[in-house]
Amino acid sequence: MDSTRDADVVVIGAGIGGLMAAACLQSLGRRCIVVDRHSIVGGNVSVFEHSGFEFDVGTHYVGDCEPGGLVPSMYESLGLGDAITWRPLDRDCFDRYYFPDATYDIPTGVDNYRTRLCEWFPGERAGIDAFCDFVSDVDEALGDSLAGKMSEKAAVLFSHRDTTIGELFDTWDLSPRLRAVLGAQHALYGVGPARAAALIHALVVMHYMKGAYYPEGGGQLLSDTLADCIRDRGGEVFLQTPVESVIVEGGQARGVTLRPPTPLRERGVPTEIRAPVVLSNADLKRTVLSLVGREHFPADFVGRIEALRMGPPLAIAYVVIDRDLAAEGHPNANAFIVAGDDADAEYEAIASGEMLDDPTVFISFASLKDPTNTRLCRPGQTNLEIMALTPGDHAYWGLERGPVAGERYRTNDVYRRRKQEIVDMLVDRAETVIPGLRDSLVHLEGATAITHERFVRSSGGTSYGFEVTPDQLLDRRPAPVSPLPGLYFTGQGITTGHGIASCMAGGVMSAGAITGMPLLQMMRNGESLAGTSAGSAVGG
Repeated sequence: MDSTRDADVVVIGAGIGGLMAAACLQSLGRRCIVVDRHSIVGGNVSVFEHSGFEFDVGTHYVGDCEPGGLVPSMYESLGLGDAITWRPLDRDCFDRYYFPDATYDIPTGVDNYRTRLCEWFPGERAGIDAFCDFVSDVDEALGDSLAGKMSEKAAVLFSHRDTTIGELFDTWDLSPRLRAVLGAQHALYGVGPARAAALIHALVVMHYMKGAYYPEGGGQLLSDTLADCIRDRGGEVFLQTPVESVIVEGGQARGVTLRPPTPLRERGVPTEIRAPVVLSNADLKRTVLSLVGREHFPADFVGRIEALRMGPPLAIAYVVIDRDLAAEGHPNANAFIVAGDDADAEYEAIASGEMLDDPTVFISFASLKDPTNTRLCRPGQTNLEIMALTPGDHAYWGLERGPVAGERYRTNDVYRRRKQEIVDMLVDRAETVIPGLRDSLVHLEGATAITHERFVRSSGGTSYGFEVTPDQLLDRRPAPVSPLPGLYFTGQGITTGHGIASCMAGGVMSAGAITGMPLLQMMRNGESLAGTSAGSAVGG
């Protein structure tokens, strides 16, 4: 058995961004090897099974999946368009906001949303129009940019790059409740309105306004389809294969070394992969500071990476109940149980290491979104996930170094108590909108920031990557091309940001940087990558 394997590109991490990049590169004739420490591909876009029930790790809904949308266009460009069936959420109510004293059903379509907002807040038409026009302009400008078109709206992207959504709410003189309704999707990126980038909020709102969808069969299908594409076209995907370090020779990345031999090596996994291009889909801080090492980068770049702040993590309760909520009339929609009108107070508490007794909670109902998936639950039951943001530092969980550093935590009394308290709180919060939920529990388990750090290796255990504040937005994040020749980045840490669609787009952008081709524009314009010349690698 050879201890060394050669490739054109080695990809560290089989998250959705790394898989998308490798599928693009392999389709363009670049031989790729993807390596990941986990037993399945996908990272956040994967599933797990316990007690006979399947749960999504991070796929709750995806926007822009209508015919011609960004996400389907990427799969279609790779010749994979028939592999994914997108099931729409309720178009009249894809998100339901439960406030202590009112409920708001959010419809698809910005004009429908505008109309409904004016019905709820008849005296605030001017502010509603300003908000709806703003999010529409931002979306149009970005769409034109992805398609390589000049846009009259492009100026909005630059004029508001330093603006928070809270500042715009102030400018429009919105009431506290209208601010809370318009800003409720802060839970999808983990920053309060006072600090959240206005551009990010606009893009999140419009992402789902264009149609909220769920992949039939669950999130794992999104990742497995790309992994199969890589293998079918001549590449390789090695799982349960941790990367020890990036090989740097002569001031260039030259491949990766893998952890000491394990029984897997008997099945042909090498100890070293040599390639002129290394693409890291791993946590960006860990890539720079651990897998490569600060000595191989300019000091100012290392300082910039160290200074980037991580978003807060999530705690999640994975639940199956012995009730059919669809039969009870629950819409095919997500639920936001909103703590109140002051979201920023909640984030201030989290930043100080505290949890509110009644935080904002997000609930995803997988079996309502995909009733065809019999792995989720039995007939007459409902599969749901309840989640809330929590403090992220190890001390909050009773730890010192965390699981990446080898610290054991499952028997830690502080950790166990904190986890149980939060899982109980999540169930209690869900029961305010699903009375009797606790009495109908069939399955309940929890996951925390520590769980996420252990399995996904994200700094701070966050699902969101770097905080989406104006000073950490767009070109203020690392680009796909690193300062070390031969090394490229992808994933939620680069300019495209976090989220399933954004990480997919980031993977395409990184593949484009490697090949010197405008791949994202090509995909957005409906061009096929199969059989296209890959050009020369940048720095390869």
